[in-house]
Amino acid sequence: MRQPSIVLTVMLSFAGSSVNAAQLEDQLFARAIAATKCEQIPNNGRYCTYRFGEALEIGIKDVGGTDTVVGFHHSNIKNDLYAVFYFGCVAVVPGKAHPHNYDQDYGVFISPMTGLIYKTRKECGATLK
Repeated sequence: MRQPSIVLTVMLSFAGSSVNAAQLEDQLFARAIAATKCEQIPNNGRYCTYRFGEALEIGIKDVGGTDTVVGFHHSNIKNDLYAVFYFGCVAVVPGKAHPHNYDQDYGVFISPMTGLIYKTRKECGATLK
């Protein structure tokens, strides 16, 4: 009789953690939107910065233009979040200081073509074509 209770408890724990993971993803997406600042620079096109506190800052010059440059101003795997170039998009993913309460798809993706934030690599990748 005890075993079904244990199984049910384990199943509920996993169900609760998946909701938590979804909430974390939504929070990261909202944080990325808030971190975004874009402006038009004469003779340089649209310039966007993505500032996640002092530990992570990314800049994209000439977003969507012919001379797009991605700069990683501050990015360190030892921090809560860090950034990498991944399949043509900038991925903001958890670093070593991040609590391990996320799933493998946790992260956001920035398109150098649109300057926008996407929840999945596939959504971001679609903007590159």
